[in-house]
Amino acid sequence: MRSKVFNTVFENMLRVLLLADTLDAPANVDRLAALDFICIYGKKCKVLDKNLHGDNEFGFAEFANKREKITEAIKLSVRNDFINVEHTDQGFLYSINDRGREVVQNIQSSYSKAYTVGAKIVCRKFSGFTDDGVLQYISDRATESKEA
Repeated sequence: MRSKVFNTVFENMLRVLLLADTLDAPANVDRLAALDFICIYGKKCKVLDKNLHGDNEFGFAEFANKREKITEAIKLSVRNDFINVEHTDQGFLYSINDRGREVVQNIQSSYSKAYTVGAKIVCRKFSGFTDDGVLQYISDRATESKEA
């Protein structure tokens, strides 16, 4: 029996939907993974005033497998017709659709509200960054913190 509660594909999918609903444009998996990480560890990344998942000394270590977890969450979102997939010259881009927005509208928790507030700040701050720029920002913060 699986009793894992945190960091499940379902939980990651809900966060991807909240994040995609906040973004103004389609995004690839790298951008979604990076922005989700910053939303969760906003204080550690020097963007928000707190870390949504609490303070710990190994937060940046989680980023190593973040892309894989977000990829699985996106697959679940696509299978459930919550996310649209667009194939472009830059690869696959993902955006929330009306069905996904319905899910977001029905998520009512203090966690989702806090995540959404953080996501708005994070998305605004990184709107002018390239995908590589966002990844570099995380790498730089990890190096500063000596966790890398």
